[in-house]
Amino acid sequence: MSPALEVRERLEPGQVREVLALVDEVAASDGTIPLSEHVILHLRHGGDEEVRHVLARSDDQRLVGYAHLDVTDLVEGPSAELAVRPGDRRAGVGRALVDELLTLSRAADPDGSMRLWAHGEDTGAQALATSMGFERTRVLWQMRRSLLASLPPVELPPDVTLRTFLPGIDDDAWLRLNAAAFAALPDQGGWTSADLDRRMSEGWFDPTGFLLAEAPGGALAGFHWTKVHGAHHHHDADVPDHDHGHDHAHEAIGEVYVIGVDPAQRGTGLGRALLLAGLHHLRSRGLTQAMLYVDADNARAIRLYEELGFTRWDTDVLFRR
Repeated sequence: MSPALEVRERLEPGQVREVLALVDEVAASDGTIPLSEHVILHLRHGGDEEVRHVLARSDDQRLVGYAHLDVTDLVEGPSAELAVRPGDRRAGVGRALVDELLTLSRAADPDGSMRLWAHGEDTGAQALATSMGFERTRVLWQMRRSLLASLPPVELPPDVTLRTFLPGIDDDAWLRLNAAAFAALPDQGGWTSADLDRRMSEGWFDPTGFLLAEAPGGALAGFHWTKVHGAHHHHDADVPDHDHGHDHAHEAIGEVYVIGVDPAQRGTGLGRALLLAGLHHLRSRGLTQAMLYVDADNARAIRLYEELGFTRWDTDVLFRR
């Protein structure tokens, strides 16, 4: 099948609903949401201007595929993600979308390369990327742990206390801490107040699961922001809620969403204490499993997670061509 492709810089509300319905169908079939949280948030709320949406339709105008191209990163180059309806795979839809993405990427950055995310180890996206000449450049592990197993107690460094995030009060201080903690990872450390606001407006946001560590004098020393996938939340009735994570049709599962420590606090055991505090919180909510994402080459973090009972569950891969 040669799908009809339409490229748009902005989607109409009806098209957004079509794309999110396609995402749900793929997630139900694959057990993996095919688009990142960043893309889902921008679909739902708007955001980056320098974005290209590619819609693939069958002869009867059904949406059979979707691709998203972000051309805002002038250093790393354009970044793409895609989803193909399960019943329309192995018919050239994915290849047609990637070919169009490459054309759009070259138009935006003639001398650069394009990055392509493939979410989930067992999905066809990785095989497609490899067959089209893309090379792996980054691997993310999803790791999981049972919350029914015993958890060590939380042991904070001396004079450090825990409290919960106060929306509208802690925003700026948290953004500064996040930037310092993730100075080497601009995808996370570069978050702005708009990025924070988008997440706080989501139905899953719960400040009681956003834990802050305070040093003497009130300065923020670290944080553990947890998230719950699969719980029932209130949200915009016109646009479905979509969690970023695997096993979309699952019982509720907790996530170590973001955890960070002030560089001055590294080596004090604060990171381990924050991780455990978040896991205890998730268990107190009645959850039985926790998940997290970590770069496959971050041996130090993986060692800590494995010591605390996490094991590898799935893999996301970033390709480049």
